[in-house]
Amino acid sequence: QDMRVMGGLRRYMPITATTFLLGTLAICGIPPFAGFWSKDEILGSTFAVSPLLWGIGFLTAGITAFYMFRMYFLTFEGEFRGTNQELCAQVSSSEGNPVPAFNLAHQMGEATVFGPGAMDVKEMAHSSHTETGHDHDHEHAHEPHESPWSMTLPLIILAVPSVLIGLVGTPFANFFEAFIHPSAEAADLAPWAEVAEQWHEVLAGEFEWSEFLIMGGSSVGIGLVGISIAVLLYVNRRALPERWVQSLKPLYAFSLNKWYFDDLYDRIFVRGTRLVAREALEVDNRIVDGIVNLAGLVAMLSGEVLKYLENGKAQFYALIIFASVIAIVLASGITG
Repeated sequence: QDMRVMGGLRRYMPITATTFLLGTLAICGIPPFAGFWSKDEILGSTFAVSPLLWGIGFLTAGITAFYMFRMYFLTFEGEFRGTNQELCAQVSSSEGNPVPAFNLAHQMGEATVFGPGAMDVKEMAHSSHTETGHDHDHEHAHEPHESPWSMTLPLIILAVPSVLIGLVGTPFANFFEAFIHPSAEAADLAPWAEVAEQWHEVLAGEFEWSEFLIMGGSSVGIGLVGISIAVLLYVNRRALPERWVQSLKPLYAFSLNKWYFDDLYDRIFVRGTRLVAREALEVDNRIVDGIVNLAGLVAMLSGEVLKYLENGKAQFYALIIFASVIAIVLASGITG
């Protein structure tokens, strides 16, 4: 489950690789795949509200295309690295700690270079410590293979809408929008009738092709830039990741540490919650428990005092009543 020891899986898992590639193209927003139409709609609506937010989404689209094709290239292209015992041993010894790209690059020679990972790869220990005396059949058993139909069939079924379902939501014939949110003018029309009117506007030249081509073309362009960077880094090796690491050390450290979100979360939420919990425990022990214990102590002492007044003698009760009346009269006379 670690891309660092994958690679070349297309020859072993062609169905999985093909469906994964189709899904990757859809996520990257490459036309005519489904992701293009939805991403274009999101970016277009965002630009109408805030160009700044559109810029953030625009850059995010490029980053998405880069890391999706990075994942595809590391997993399915190149040579299979799972039998590289030296590499598996190094990855396994990391025990889940991020390993810099330039360290692993030396272990792989001219193989595909990849960035840091954070997977716990202890399960690979058995393969990294395999003795050389094992026979060929035992080594062959560890070769990757295609998944059974119970897993590949859902991939194929899901790949079909990844390619085609976006066609029901194009900006010039948005059947899906007409179905769930018909316009006021076409409220009495069937969805297909409203789509027919949209096509009539397209054929009549009323559709804003310039706006669509600018917005859609820019989103596709940034996606192609991200894909091109992934190709240069992980296929052609013309721009090795370690060069970027050396020239962008602060940014690399910032990314390697996951933007320090884990540290901030630990300091603000984990440690803060523990501090509040400790203070709440002190309040509970000293104040809440103290009040409860004090009430119990008062009840116990009151019982100890009152038990001497409850002796069952009528003369004693009459004396207590008489003394109480005198005390009340004296108190009234003094205060009156």
